[in-house]
Amino acid sequence: MCQTKYLNQYSFIVDAMLGKIARKLRIFGFDAVYESKIDDMDILNSSKYYGRIVLTSDRALFRRCKKKGLDAILMDKRTEVENLVTIFRSLNIESINSQKLSQFCTCCNGLLDKIIDKNSIKNQIPDRLLHTKDIFYKCSQCNKIYWIGSHMKRIASLIREINMKL
Repeated sequence: MCQTKYLNQYSFIVDAMLGKIARKLRIFGFDAVYESKIDDMDILNSSKYYGRIVLTSDRALFRRCKKKGLDAILMDKRTEVENLVTIFRSLNIESINSQKLSQFCTCCNGLLDKIIDKNSIKNQIPDRLLHTKDIFYKCSQCNKIYWIGSHMKRIASLIREINMKL
């Protein structure tokens, strides 16, 4: 029987070739560390020290992880969707819940905090948003502002596609 785990129970360290995968994982509510210039030793150390699952398309790095007893998933599929499905299947995740989306900044992996008073960010967002949106979030690290916009339709479509393949 497949086991369903809550998404936030898993954390990842993502190699430099998989930035888009890291961003999608963050959107889905996963803690995914990614740096474009990270080297293999930093990935191995982060995995060992913080217990992060290594996501890599580098077969040599994957083999090094396995040799050291570290959790790793090899991203060797053609499409982003196929690679995401590979991750979720490897972790026995049966579906992605579109109601439980990101608590992580897609840019820096910082935690998102709900903004109570939207007037406190009026100088940081376009005026039209201040009048058309009620809910905003702010990254606790990089201060990026988020809101629910039209991109949510694309994300919902991606989630449906992934769930159909799971």
